[in-house]
Amino acid sequence: MRIVKNGDVHVSAPIGMPKKEVERFIEEHREWIAEARKKTYESQKRRADFYNQLPLKTREQADDALRRLKALIEPMVESHSKEMGVKPSAVHYKAMISRWGVCNVRVVYNQLFSDAKVRKDIS
Repeated sequence: MRIVKNGDVHVSAPIGMPKKEVERFIEEHREWIAEARKKTYESQKRRADFYNQLPLKTREQADDALRRLKALIEPMVESHSKEMGVKPSAVHYKAMISRWGVCNVRVVYNQLFSDAKVRKDIS
C-alpha cells in the first residue's frame, strides 16, 4: 500500500485475493493512511512554497539562498567525504531547473590513473 503525490491510496494485492480481504486490510490501516496522507500533503505544500519563491528576483535574495544552501550542503559533503575516504576538489553551485546534482567521476579516474602511474614508477 502506498500514498501517491496527489494523496490517493494505491494498494497492490496478489491475483486471486478476495476483495473483502483487501478492504479489511485497508480498514485495519486507516490510521496509517490518514497520517501518510497528511505527511504527503505537508510535503507537497512545502515543495509548492519553495517553488513559489523562484525565481529569485534580487541579488540579495540569491546571495541569501546561496549562503543557506552552503550551510546545509558543506557539512554533508565533509561528512560523506570522510566516510568514503575521498575529498572533492571543488563544489560548485549553479541555478538549475531540472538537474539537481552532477558528480563528475572523471576526476576520480584521473586521480586513480595518476596514483597508478606514480606507484608504477616507484616500484
